[in-house]
Parts: sequence; structure tokens; C-alpha cells
Amino acid sequence: MKLRSPSYLMKLMLLSIVIGTVPVILLGSFAYYNSSQTVQDKVNAGNKLLLQQMQMRAEQTLKTIDNSATQLLQSPSVTGAFQSDITKYDFQLVHELYEGISRIQTYELGIKDVFLYSLSKNWIVSSEGVNEYSDPAFRPQLEAFSLYKAGSFWTSGAKDLPESYQSVYFVKKYPINSTNPTGIICVVLSSEVMKEMDAFLNGKLGSAFILDSHSSVIVHKDRKILGSSMLDQSYMTPALESKELSGQYAAKQNGEDVTVTYRKSTYNGWSYVSIASNDEVNAQNKIIGWITLLVCVSILLVTLLVAWFGSNKMYRPIQSLYSALKSIPVTSDQPEANGELQVIGERVDYLIRNQSLIMNELKGQQIQLKEFFMHKLLSGTIPVAEFEEKLSLYGLEQLWSSMIVVAIQIDSLKNTRFEEANRDLLMFAIGNIVGELVVPEQRLSPIVLSDYQVTLLGSDNSNFKSIVFNLCDEIQKAVYQYLNIKVSIGISRAFQQISDSQQALHEAMTALKYRVGLGQESILFIEDVQPQKINHYLFPHAGEQALFDSIRSGNEEQSATDLHSFIEELFQPEHQHADYQLSVVRLLVDLLKFGQELQIPMDHLGEDEAALIQSLFKIRDKMEMETWFWMNFAHPYLQELGSRRESQYKQISDAVMDIIKREFDSELTLEECSARINYHPHYVSRVFRQETGINFGDYLTQYRIDMAKKWLKESDMKVLEIAERLQYNNSANFIRSFRKIAGMTPGQYREHWKASM
Repeated sequence: MKLRSPSYLMKLMLLSIVIGTVPVILLGSFAYYNSSQTVQDKVNAGNKLLLQQMQMRAEQTLKTIDNSATQLLQSPSVTGAFQSDITKYDFQLVHELYEGISRIQTYELGIKDVFLYSLSKNWIVSSEGVNEYSDPAFRPQLEAFSLYKAGSFWTSGAKDLPESYQSVYFVKKYPINSTNPTGIICVVLSSEVMKEMDAFLNGKLGSAFILDSHSSVIVHKDRKILGSSMLDQSYMTPALESKELSGQYAAKQNGEDVTVTYRKSTYNGWSYVSIASNDEVNAQNKIIGWITLLVCVSILLVTLLVAWFGSNKMYRPIQSLYSALKSIPVTSDQPEANGELQVIGERVDYLIRNQSLIMNELKGQQIQLKEFFMHKLLSGTIPVAEFEEKLSLYGLEQLWSSMIVVAIQIDSLKNTRFEEANRDLLMFAIGNIVGELVVPEQRLSPIVLSDYQVTLLGSDNSNFKSIVFNLCDEIQKAVYQYLNIKVSIGISRAFQQISDSQQALHEAMTALKYRVGLGQESILFIEDVQPQKINHYLFPHAGEQALFDSIRSGNEEQSATDLHSFIEELFQPEHQHADYQLSVVRLLVDLLKFGQELQIPMDHLGEDEAALIQSLFKIRDKMEMETWFWMNFAHPYLQELGSRRESQYKQISDAVMDIIKREFDSELTLEECSARINYHPHYVSRVFRQETGINFGDYLTQYRIDMAKKWLKESDMKVLEIAERLQYNNSANFIRSFRKIAGMTPGQYREHWKASM
């Protein structure tokens, strides 16, 4: 054999490498980009936060100075001084002004000097003295400040001032916001305060500075550009033109990529600006990039090794199949296959074609096999576990939660085009109809047992009974449509265990026996025609009814026996205590209702229902409980009914029986008898049954049969004559009724009587 072609192995390796490497490359690229962006975002966010802190710190100091200067400006000594001429001899007034200046000129605020300048009286007072004893060189600057339109402002002053005067000034006019002020106060900040701001900014934010309201630099690490304007700097244009109070954007400064962060103050119009170099941030990103690249390369190497070993391992089954199938011959007219998979495909296709021929032969036998297992299941000759293993044969994975057995039987072949010899063929045809109408998912294979067509149906639907009835009705109609014969269908009780199939078959066949009284084409549920026995855990209705019947009939001995049987049935060992309590309470209530129905007075009880229940629950012995029910209910009822039987009830029943005795040979009815004695037919029927033990119709029939027996023995009347006299429509009905009661026909009875004479 030629060496195997390595083409599939190489394709498998290439596919594994692509699957392993492409995600790693994409993941690495995404990780590098995401981490770089994250670092940049963190740095930018940090710059925003620090710039905000700087603004808050600076404005806190400036506002404190503003408040202190305002208080001094509004003090009586200052406001009064602005209206007076001050010379160096006005010691008292000057002393008061000195004290006010000294109070705000504190080290904590960083105030270098404070000037009070009277515009109307043209004097200057500072911490250094009055007029010529103050700082005369600063007078031109004060005069310039007095010309500003704003009533209160912060400024850096003129750029051409000596270096010692280059600082930040707070100016406030008096009166405040007046168009014609009489004086001003000027607070000069110490250069040390400016240096602290500069150190804070540039120590944490890199290149940062503060601009006044005219975009002039007032704080910067480069002292040479203090007071210079930033309006001509292109990288500052977006910040200066923006209406937003804060922002951040990318720009270029001297050809270098930078990130500009700015905040504008609503208090004094200053701008706080930070310029961060992106190259410094990217230096950290490059480290992340190298680490990511190293990790990706390592993963790629591992992927290559795994792809090599994994591909070889995955190729081994292909190699084994190729080696095994290569030797299978195919038709010579086909071209030689290239590649392992094509060779395998051709050989497998050849095997499938041959398998199809075999499966076609087995398919016909599969139906017989399924029917064979159904026969064994319904006859109980196959273990349940073994049958459940055969479910796949029926196309099922598991059985249904509820199942029933349906048995179909032909009602009669008379007056049809078929003969009795065709019955087997007809049962086979009915089985085919059932198989067509019921989908395989709801049934096992239909089979024929003797003259029954039997099918096991199943479903998980809670409305299973209705579904079964509809299917059976459809089957009946289809059988009549195609075969023109009538069938009846018996249906078992629902069951859950497949082991109950044999019992279910018996129930379905038993149900069909009840069609005798119901006619042809019947659909009979066993639970309808033969109700299920009362569960021993339920209240014994039959025993209670037997007790009531005994009491109603006035049979004291039988009543005692029925009460004893009821108590014994009630107190079974497997019952729970709660069952006992509920059952005895129910018996108590039913006895009370029974007494009401019989119109028996309850004066002898002397207690209401609640007290009776309490008395009942105090009883701890079933013998004592039997005695309690007997003494309180059964025996009093029997006595009352006995006395009634001697009075009204007996009179009614005697009157009806007297009418029957006198007019048995007429068309007597219960309604006619009730009308004669002036009672309602329903009441008469209940009283008559209670007194006689049978209803009016049965008593009349019994009396007529007794009279027929008398005539058969004492006269030569024909059976037909006797039937007509006793108001029977025909002799057949009379004979049937006579045989039902006497056990033999009228003719047999007459012969038997004569023979015994």
C-alpha cells in the first residue's frame, strides 16, 4: 500500500495555527490599545482633579483676602477717613488705620502690603506710613486702578512696574459698586504666595500656570513671562475661546503633542491651565506594549507546539479509517480518489449502499418484531426492564406519564357484505386504520388478540381522557366509512407503570361486555361502567349507606350489625388519627342530616352540634364510640320510625297496598294512587319504599306475579290471557318479568306445580 498523503494533516495543522494565533494577535492588539488608552485617560483625569484642587485652594485664599479687605473698607474709621484730610500729625486717625491694616496683613494670608487711597482728599496710607512716608512710587499704579470700571477686581498690575511691584493685587472701591468712588483699598499679595502656587502647580501637573481675566500670566515657573499675554499662543486658543468653565483637549506646543487641561473661575475670571506632554505618558505605554508583545510571542510558541501534537493526535483516527477502508474495492470505472477524506467518503458511500439493501429486508420484519413484543407485554411474558430497552424500536426515548389500553371489537357482521370468515382480515384492516389515525408518538404498535384489536395509547397531557375519547370516536367513524361495519371500543383506566398493561387489557375487554345494555357503536370507559372501588383511605360511604338503610327499614338487629361494621371499617390500623376524627365528625353530621330528613325530633340529645363534637372527641375507645352513636342516634331513630310505622307511614303504605290489591289488574300508577290519598307522589314513593323496602313499581310487579302464580295453579287461563289481564303489552314482556322473579317461565311454573301435586 502506498504511503498516506500528508495533505489532511498539513491542513489540520494550518487550521490549528490560524485558530490559535489570530485570536492572540487580536487580543494582544486590543490589550495594548486598551491599556494605552486607559493610562492616558487616568493621567488626564488626574490632571483635571489636581487642577480643580489648585483652583479651590487658590480661590479659598483669595476669597478670604476679599472678605477681610471688604470688612476693613467698610469699617467706620476707613469710611470716615476717606472724607477727611490726613497729615502726618493726625496721629489718632492714622493709628486706627494702621490697626485695621495690621489686622488683615497676616502671614497666613500672604499679604505683603495694604494701601488705602483717598481719591477725594488725595492721600495714601499703607503699613509703611502716610503720603510721602508710604510708597510714593506706587501712587501711579493706584491712580491707574482707580480708573478701572470694575468696583472690585484682582489683577497683576502694569507690566512695566519694577520687579518688586510685580505681584497680584486685589482692588476694591468705596462706596462699593459706585460710579464715583471716594477711595480704594489695594491688597498686595506676597511673592512667596505666588511661588507656593507655582510650586504646587508645576510640582504635580508638569507645566502649569494661572492667567488673569485679561489672559495675562500671573503665576508661572518662568518668571520672565509673568504679565505676558497668552492670546497669541495657538495651543491656548481653544481654551480662551471656549465658553465652558472646564475642559481638556489635545494640541501641539512647539511641535510636541500635549494635552491641555483648563478651568475658568467664575469668581475673578482667572484661568488655571495645565499642559502635559503625551510623550511622557507614552513612555509608560511602550513598556506595556513590550510586555504585551512578549506575552503574545510566548502564547504563539505554545500554540504551535499544541497545534503540532494536537493535529497528530486528531489525525490518528483518520489515518486508521483510511488504512482500514483503503483495501475495500470499488467499481473500476470510478477515477482514483485524492486525499484521505475522499477515499474514506467513497468507501463509506459504498458501505451505505450495501447497508440500505440489508435495511430494506429488515424493515419488513421490524413490524412483526414490534407486534411480537407487544404480544409478550400484554400477556405478561416479558420483563418490564427488557421491554423498556426495546422502546427505541417504537421510536420512543421514554414512556408517557399516563397510558391506557384500547380494545376494539366488531359488533356484528350481519347485514354487511362480509362473512364470518373475513373477521381476521377485517381486524387487520382495523389495525391499519388505527395506525393511520393515531400518530406513532401517542401509541405503541396496534395488534390483534383473538377478535379484539388492541392498542396501547399514551400522553403527557392532563386532558388525556378527552383526547382518547376523540380518537376513539374518529376511529369508529373511519371504520364505518371505509369498511361499513360497526365497532365498539372498550377503554381501560389510566395507568403509569408499563407493568400494569396486562391488567389494563383485562379492563378494556371487560368494558366491552357492558355494551349489551347500551347498544352497538359504544365507547365504554371501564371507570364509567365499572366504577373503581372506594379507596380504603376514604370515608366508607357504602357502610354508612347500609347503616342508614337498616335504620330506615326499622331492622334493629341489622342496624346494630351495620354500625359495628362501619366502626370497624373506619378504624383500620393504617389510617391516620386525623382520618378518624374527620370520619367520625362526618358520621355525626350525616346522622343529624339523616334525622332531619326523616323529621325525627332531636329533643333527646339536649346538646348542640358543637357540644356533640366535643363529647365525641372525649371518647377514647371504639367500643365506647359505637355505643355512643347507638344510644344517641341509631336506637332513637329506630324507635321513632317504629312508632311512625304504626301511624301515618303505615297508613299511607297500607292505603297504597290496598289499592294495589284491589286494582292490580288495571293501569295503576304511583301518581294515581297518590292523588287518591291526597299526598304528593314523591312523598308517597319515599314513605312506601321506607315501609316496604321496595319501590311502588317493584311492589306492583311482585304482586301481579304472585297473582299470576295463583292463576297458574288454580285456573286454566292461558299465559297470553294472564299477561293481558295484568296489563302487559305482550306475552314476551310478561314471560321475561315472570322468569326474572320466579326463576322460570310461566309454563314451567305450571308444569312444576302440577308435578308436585
